[in-house]
Amino acid sequence: MADLSSIERRKLERLLRMSGGYVLDFTDRTFSEFFEEHTRRDIDAAVYRERGTSKANRLRGFWVVEGNHLVGKVIQALILYGQAENCLGDEPGLTELSDDCWKIASRMMRDTPVAELDALTATVDERDFETVAQHVREAIEKNQPEAALDRLHTFVIKET
Repeated sequence: MADLSSIERRKLERLLRMSGGYVLDFTDRTFSEFFEEHTRRDIDAAVYRERGTSKANRLRGFWVVEGNHLVGKVIQALILYGQAENCLGDEPGLTELSDDCWKIASRMMRDTPVAELDALTATVDERDFETVAQHVREAIEKNQPEAALDRLHTFVIKET
């Protein structure tokens, strides 16, 4: 669970234009593609729909379910997307708000136990490896290194 304060959540919601249930200019399809690309997560999964089915509610659900590092990564990617697509709005103080939200994301990204998580790749040609790798990544991103090591150890011992 990401540790966002209520003030931080309000800032992020304002920057990402979430008041009407939307997030920036995403459609359902592009929102799903964005999350698949940046997190390897299915933002349409039931676990993120606890608060409702709108894009804003799914993003709020993501904040509740996922760990700090992954949430920070998504926030930075959303800010970069909003800047690139010029869809952050034009309200007064937007630059300060963007800077504040970037700092929130940066703080959250410092909370990671493994710097090179993507270095985990298959060394054997097994279908099970992708499942194991996904479980290990999720455990590490949720700051549960013991669970990640246990899962990886079990896989390695089973394969030998």
